[in-house]
Amino acid sequence: MEQSDTLACELASQSRISLAHDAQEVAARRNLRVGVLFCLTATILYSLCNVCFKEMNALGMDNRWMIFIKELFTIGCVTPFIVYWTIRRRYHWPALKWVLGVLIGGFFCQYIGARLHLWAIGTIGLVVSIPLIQAANMTGAAGIGRAFLGERIGPHCRIAMVAMLLAMCFLLFGPSQPVGEESGRLLTGKSLLIGGIWALVAGVSYSVHIVLLRKVSMSCQMPISFIAVLVTGIGAVIFGFEFLRDHGYQLAAIWENVPPRAWVLILLTGLMNMVGFLFQITGVRYTVVARAQMIAVAQIVIGTLFGVFFYREMTNIMIWLGLALTVLGIYFASTPDKKECSADGNV
Repeated sequence: MEQSDTLACELASQSRISLAHDAQEVAARRNLRVGVLFCLTATILYSLCNVCFKEMNALGMDNRWMIFIKELFTIGCVTPFIVYWTIRRRYHWPALKWVLGVLIGGFFCQYIGARLHLWAIGTIGLVVSIPLIQAANMTGAAGIGRAFLGERIGPHCRIAMVAMLLAMCFLLFGPSQPVGEESGRLLTGKSLLIGGIWALVAGVSYSVHIVLLRKVSMSCQMPISFIAVLVTGIGAVIFGFEFLRDHGYQLAAIWENVPPRAWVLILLTGLMNMVGFLFQITGVRYTVVARAQMIAVAQIVIGTLFGVFFYREMTNIMIWLGLALTVLGIYFASTPDKKECSADGNV
């Protein structure tokens, strides 16, 4: 009788363990789908921002002015909610170390990444600059995430990374000579080299930023709205000060010289950037930084399509092969294997 009771207890225990394991796997897959959905939506919005920035570059708008107004949009829309929640005592102010982490990440994103990102787009075009930025961003996020967050990369993510790096090689060497955006002439080798370096450094800066955001998000010590205001505030202060310093502090005179189309574009950019950033912060709470940045590689597909069909940037069979490999990589990045869901606590 005692042996049968012991056997029944062991079976019941094993059943509970199996059910807990299945529930954990289901929760991991659900979190993955949520993270992928948020990151993909953010990627689409960021891609549209790139197109708007390219349009404003064509209008001769200063990059610093564009970033300044874009970031002010987020601050102006999100800050009133923070004030309201603070008055209602529903807001928990984070510790200083988390604030410093976000500020450091925001500096890399805004002062280095955003600046060089825009310069690269204006110099070598969407078709070349976006693959370089995303290659550096993806590999940098995987390496830094592994070193500082201990996040492992599953088999599907490894396949996705290989496919995407190969795709970026196709996309990078596809156009033999991209056309300069402002001059309309073929770019020189020196211009391509400088623009390529800008793009690579921008990508690495973005990867540092996303790893720090992931660290803060995992701690759940800082509301998403506060992160958004901190990061965009850095951009508004840095680029606003530089722009006003070089153009004078007569805002009325400056704004009078801005064409109406530029105002429409910058307001659209500010809205899409704000929503995209909030979605990106939410997405990295549910998935590792390597996967989040692999999903961001979808900017290559969208940016290349816009560059080819709307800006007549040169294309060939290598570019289309690169796009196909990118889509394949995104598919693998968004579908982890069973072993990863059951073993990786970071998913």
